[in-house]
Amino acid sequence: ATVTGGLLLFAHLAADISPPPLSTGLLITGAASVALLSGAVAAAGGASALLARLVPSLDRFVRGAGRISIVLILAMAAIQFTTVILRYVFGINFIAMQESVTYLHGAVFLLAGGYALLTDDHVRVDIFYRDASPRKKAAVDLAGFYLLLAPFCFVALWAALPYVANSWAVREGSVEQSGIKGVYLLKTLIPIYLTLLVLAGIVLAARAAESLQRKDR
Repeated sequence: ATVTGGLLLFAHLAADISPPPLSTGLLITGAASVALLSGAVAAAGGASALLARLVPSLDRFVRGAGRISIVLILAMAAIQFTTVILRYVFGINFIAMQESVTYLHGAVFLLAGGYALLTDDHVRVDIFYRDASPRKKAAVDLAGFYLLLAPFCFVALWAALPYVANSWAVREGSVEQSGIKGVYLLKTLIPIYLTLLVLAGIVLAARAAESLQRKDR
């Protein structure tokens, strides 16, 4: 009964991920997206050729976002140090400075997520992958992207977009009078984070597929 009650409560509180109602604008946008994608694939000489051209650019883009987080870490440390000195030495306190540390902390993790996945710097909890052969690792990476990472990112993105859109609609800001009036900007990093994860996963999946094909030859 407790488990059932917990599941019902979770379902009630969970984000609504039901599809949006069909509209003329949505259908036109979908058709245009499919047409553009089909044209790009045809112009590149096939999906594989298009992916091969895109992978280096995607790799640089994700790594660039990760490098931005390094600058944010330095800024966060400097602001935190300044805040402590001002508060405990001079007795001065700025709410906006305190909140900026939270903003930077969130931005660091959200922007570096895809980079950590791409460079294999995230924490692994498995005990089999590390001792597996390169071919088995490639198979796991390929299956993991299509079966786990991509579905999760798309569902999370689907659920996050209305959440972020509502924040933008009201220009959500800090509850503190002198706080940062940019909570909606911080929430915008959620879909950016998910997009970076997908792009990093595409790069890893492409490399895994190439590795498997090379072994088959």
